[in-house]
Amino acid sequence: MRSTRDFLTGIITGIAIGMLTAPRSGKETRDKLVDEANKRSEDLKDQWSKGVEQVKQGYEQAKTQVNQYAQQAKDQINQYKDKAQSEANQDQAKQQYNEQVDNLANKAQSGIEDARDAVRVN
Repeated sequence: MRSTRDFLTGIITGIAIGMLTAPRSGKETRDKLVDEANKRSEDLKDQWSKGVEQVKQGYEQAKTQVNQYAQQAKDQINQYKDKAQSEANQDQAKQQYNEQVDNLANKAQSGIEDARDAVRVN
């Protein structure tokens, strides 16, 4: 019985000391815990928002760079296309020139043969 009485005395003493030394009441403690939880929740929301904003900024930067690289690639393709077209046009002009020279040479040859035939006949 002595141990039960000592035990109960210890509990009562602990409760009394706790009540005398507690910095605030249970309601105040609960309110403080709720306020702290709300504050931390707001902090997490703010961090989440900042993280989302950083992701958006990173996405926009990446998108801008990709568009710049795509435009540079298009510009280079157009340069090569124009150069190839120019060379193709030069080749076509050379071919037309050679055909005209060949035609003139054939006409000159034909004229020479006609003149030779005219001289032989006379």
